[in-house]
Amino acid sequence: MRGWIVGLPLGALALATVGYNHDAASSVAADQAARAAPLHPAQAGRTFLSSQEAAAAAQAGLVPAGTKSLLDTKYRLRHGEYDWNDTDIPAGKLSVWVDLRRQMISVFRGGHEIGTAVIVYGAEGMQSPLGTFKILNKDADYHSRSYDAPMPYSMFITDTGIALHGSPMSSRRATHGCIGLPVDFARLLFAAAQRGDTVEVVRTDPRSVAAAESRRFS
Repeated sequence: MRGWIVGLPLGALALATVGYNHDAASSVAADQAARAAPLHPAQAGRTFLSSQEAAAAAQAGLVPAGTKSLLDTKYRLRHGEYDWNDTDIPAGKLSVWVDLRRQMISVFRGGHEIGTAVIVYGAEGMQSPLGTFKILNKDADYHSRSYDAPMPYSMFITDTGIALHGSPMSSRRATHGCIGLPVDFARLLFAAAQRGDTVEVVRTDPRSVAAAESRRFS
């Protein structure tokens, strides 16, 4: 499972093909050392992209066009973990980028990534839809009548009930098509997002990611 997880905030776009969000030189030992001193969201660094890096990442479907900077997460995110840091990021248009293949969500404001987390998504036969959506409605205390399940901090993107919402997190969990988020992350996104904000749900092609990596390090 972890081998498929790429935290989009990756200071270098290098690790998109192997599934992690930090430098290729990172090791398991370094990851464990970083986790021993948990990262406060406000301590996350930030990596600014050159126009060439941003273009290559957008062409590979890793980030939206116009991305300016990414969070520099210090360790590999696992289910239930997230980073959120909007310190010194000015007001601007908010957009959400979801990659089902990498099982990650990234939140951007004015082109700057302010949050990222591992997600759960639709099980086989109940796939999460791909495409560009708008947040249609928000409900902080929504409870699904169809599945008799709480969906805290729901942000609906279709009129058939597909939403981004807080969810129990585990590599063994899936949803009925929604995008499940760590509850605390969902709370932060719910507070930041407005009706009409864009949510892009993609499934990156590993070949496109490999091509972007090749251009990044050629």
